[in-house]
Amino acid sequence: MAPPGVAEGSQPLPAYCAAFVTGIDANRTAKDELAAAVARAGPRRRISVTDLVNPRQAYFSRVRPEIQPSPDHAQVMMAGTGFHEAFGRAVSTEEFVEQLVEFEEIVGKIDVFENAPLELKTTGSMPADVVADRPSHVEQLAMYCTMVGTSLGHLLYYRRAEYGRAPQLRALNLEVRDPSEVAREMVRRRDLLRRALETRDASALPRCEWAGRGCRFEGVCGCDTADPLVRAVAGGTVAVRENPALAERVRELVASAGEVTRARRLGLNDLVFPRQAAFRQRRGEVEDEEDSESRMASLQRRGFEEALRDAIWYGVPGACRRVRVSMGALRASVLLFREVPTVLRTTGRREMIERGRLTTEAPHYVDRLGFECALAGAEKGRLIVYYSAIPDDKFMVYDLWYKDRDRIGEEMQRRLALLEAGASPEQLPPCQPGWMSRFCGFAPGCGCDRAEDSRVPGA
Repeated sequence: MAPPGVAEGSQPLPAYCAAFVTGIDANRTAKDELAAAVARAGPRRRISVTDLVNPRQAYFSRVRPEIQPSPDHAQVMMAGTGFHEAFGRAVSTEEFVEQLVEFEEIVGKIDVFENAPLELKTTGSMPADVVADRPSHVEQLAMYCTMVGTSLGHLLYYRRAEYGRAPQLRALNLEVRDPSEVAREMVRRRDLLRRALETRDASALPRCEWAGRGCRFEGVCGCDTADPLVRAVAGGTVAVRENPALAERVRELVASAGEVTRARRLGLNDLVFPRQAAFRQRRGEVEDEEDSESRMASLQRRGFEEALRDAIWYGVPGACRRVRVSMGALRASVLLFREVPTVLRTTGRREMIERGRLTTEAPHYVDRLGFECALAGAEKGRLIVYYSAIPDDKFMVYDLWYKDRDRIGEEMQRRLALLEAGASPEQLPPCQPGWMSRFCGFAPGCGCDRAEDSRVPGA
């Protein structure tokens, strides 16, 4: 069966890295290990810091997913998400943005984590006393600090430019003075939420901070009779002080974001889809990395895909870590599972790709994994493909061996240099597979659907 948009009998081009693949195996051992991890810790066992901040709301968001936010509220949420992404690109690099952490079977996603956790909050009004006015924000950051074993965190408030007001930025330092109290409360709420989800009974969960403030669950949640939520940041647990120097530094970084060089904006996906990247640069657009950590374990995902991502990250203790890699000005991070560079991809195909057809039917997967192996200096890479349209056997694990990784690196450097120099799209290799051009906003002018006329030298 041909992939979507590809006529039967057509001859797709292989991946650039196909010439360097010495073997492909279907790894049943790794697949069984991940399947067992999924079975042990299904999605309802996964508790996040966001869940713990308001556990009753987290409970109803899981058991009543049909209750969705209003269009106006959803628009505000999307605007906040977009600003977080732009902010992250402006003040840091990919390897520090949206870092995933785990503690006592609780997971978290820190906005920026270099030397200390930094959380960004967008708001319509600047709080006067954050501990009193925004205790959930302080508590969330205190939890992150506790998870990573540091007493210092940064809280950054951005007041949106609305109703003729200028935007405002405020930075605060948070000192966690009693991490043991924070940890104790985290574990207590984790157990309460787990028990509620297992029994489908929310009566023991504390009242949500959004009670009576337009929460979408207020008709079913029972917050009016629930016990109040006692925050873990009361008393001497934390101390907050202004950090004007950090606020000024962030202002300078955001102001200069438009002057960032092309090289800083480029990611590994731009080398996999170079013509698309060249067209995007002409428009001044930037694409998020497809396998960024925010996508690897998004707190908004549900179902088997989420469980599989969780199993990779958290299901096998100590098996998963990230390493930072670079090539010139390009910065990225590579996921290692059992010390093997690992890429997870999702496809809507209705049949699994046979090993012998992987380099032609999924050349973008093979190239991405080959590029990561070249950067990490690894001979073997692991590709996990989640088949969302297949009802039962949902995923496959492929192990690929690559030779001549230096030559792969040379091709990466060539593409990077062309993109940094602002080369025209036709100077770059076509994006593969060709059928994806049907869904590309730069087609048909990109010529990627006519890739047989412009083969990559040496491929």
